[in-house]
Amino acid sequence: MNRLVSFLWILAVSTLLVWITRIYNLLNDNEISSGEKIWSVLVACIFLLAAAAVIKVLIGSWRDRNILNSRLVPAFCIWTVTFWIVRSVGILIAEHDAGFKIVHACIAIVFILLALVVNRLKTIVSNI
Repeated sequence: MNRLVSFLWILAVSTLLVWITRIYNLLNDNEISSGEKIWSVLVACIFLLAAAAVIKVLIGSWRDRNILNSRLVPAFCIWTVTFWIVRSVGILIAEHDAGFKIVHACIAIVFILLALVVNRLKTIVSNI
């Protein structure tokens, strides 16, 4: 259970950091259209709300029971993996610099692996 909690904290906090940074960068980028900014902020807000909900579960008084019974954790993991797979394909086939593609591929790999580890640990702990 301790590993699950630790990895869940890492996933939630890193999600907050990445998507807060994304919103900051969006607001300071004059080359992105308004429509793209709105869409990107909406996606970022979904991630921020999900990460905040996971953190709420982690700091709640019934933390262990809530983590084991919550469908939020697997949903957060599935959303994270799905988003990063789809987004990575889009980035890799789009007209971006190699550095941009490498950085985003690395971010995607880290988040996909973290989400898979969290989901697997939750499954293991829930079955005990």
